[in-house]
Amino acid sequence: MDVSNLIRLARERSGLTQVLLAERASTSQPTLAAYESGSATPRLETLDRILTATGHELTLAIEPIVRRGAEPIADITPDLPAILEVEGGPGVWRRLLDFVDDFRWSPLPGKRSLTDAAPALTGVSRVDAIAAGIVDVLCSEELLAPPAWTQEEARTTTPWWFVAGMPAFEAMALRDTPVALARHGVFINEGDLVRV
Repeated sequence: MDVSNLIRLARERSGLTQVLLAERASTSQPTLAAYESGSATPRLETLDRILTATGHELTLAIEPIVRRGAEPIADITPDLPAILEVEGGPGVWRRLLDFVDDFRWSPLPGKRSLTDAAPALTGVSRVDAIAAGIVDVLCSEELLAPPAWTQEEARTTTPWWFVAGMPAFEAMALRDTPVALARHGVFINEGDLVRV
């Protein structure tokens, strides 16, 4: 929300006219009108004074930038058991590739915000393992320390899971899987972490 709309919204929520707010904020009505129209921009101290006069507090915050529509792994993981049941391993992998793309296209603070929160364990060891393994792999690619939750024993699967589900490709998956993913008992084929 821009500053002009912020001032107008605060004033309207307080039931104040421009004249009354200007008086309370020690400014003039024409100046306040200019702020609300966007033809002038108040300094930060002035904005704080105006909002305080409306009974509101100015709070500044920073948020990490992530790729548009990106969801943290903690929000994605709870949906994976249902996808596994309906679509099998390839369906889970397709959903996780969306996450991989979001992670790779986000700046460093965004990458951290997508991976720092631990997903709740789903009770499906394959799902818990693949979520941790993917985060482990992505952090390794970026030379980042993986979040501690990825190292929890409950985030590995036994027996091993070959995501493609095709026995003929298991030997290649053993060879091709990144170590960070294999540690979790999950195996993929070469190129599976890249979309064409």
